[in-house]
Amino acid sequence: MGERVELIQCWLNEAWARVKRLEILPGGEDFPPLSRRQSIAVIDVGDDINRVRKWTTEGEFAEDVCRCPGDLTLALYDAGNLLIGSATLHPGRISWERNRFWNDLLASEVELRLFLSRFGVDGASRSLLGHMISALNLHEGAVQFRPAGDVALTTARRVPSVLVEDLLKWPGDEAANLDRELVQRMTDRLIQAEEDSTKTVRELLAWLGTATWPAEAIAGDGQLARRMLEKLDPALMTQVLPELTDPFELMGAVVWAAYREDDAASMSAVEPAITQLLVDS
Repeated sequence: MGERVELIQCWLNEAWARVKRLEILPGGEDFPPLSRRQSIAVIDVGDDINRVRKWTTEGEFAEDVCRCPGDLTLALYDAGNLLIGSATLHPGRISWERNRFWNDLLASEVELRLFLSRFGVDGASRSLLGHMISALNLHEGAVQFRPAGDVALTTARRVPSVLVEDLLKWPGDEAANLDRELVQRMTDRLIQAEEDSTKTVRELLAWLGTATWPAEAIAGDGQLARRMLEKLDPALMTQVLPELTDPFELMGAVVWAAYREDDAASMSAVEPAITQLLVDS
């Protein structure tokens, strides 16, 4: 067992000593050879390369491999533009040269995924969801959906005050599927109640961010909050995201981003605050 670890560590040290450029490629072990893939991002600045090296080489080895194929591939190139080796990224794991070593590195993906979002790499929000759910204790209990008429829970879930009277009429799973016209009227009323439109965004994000997982967040109040956010000017979200510090507003931003095809810009905007919440605290 010790020899296996020593072998891969020796290879990693020698490989990274030669690295001059990193490429991020779509897909994992189940995708075509690297030469047939279009790179998503290139990292060629020394300090940036060193940061990626730290996040992908430090940790304990699992002595096995993740069953999933991974969703991204990290390729290392030398000064002559020759491929040195590659790794696939998995939840909580880095798999270096899997067919050769068959030994994943156990490593948190939080900082790496957030960092890659700076380079236009999507997917950080979905990778971080589980970490955020655990950090904020948002796992659902015996009650999956907010019951109708429960004033205390409606308040605790940070339903915007102007909407509380309406939301008390329906449980979370019914509120999620209210007709389009009613959702528009509720959104308009919330906008009119706030002089500052960015406060409307923050209120909806906080509400979305307190929904428990998985039922309420996906198919209850969380769905309604997302529907209302979609009716707001996207420029407001762009303005608000870098200013967020409240943990539940941040969670709302992560959930909102996870439902979009491209989340890189959004996750890059909240990177400092989420790093402080998940890594530094």
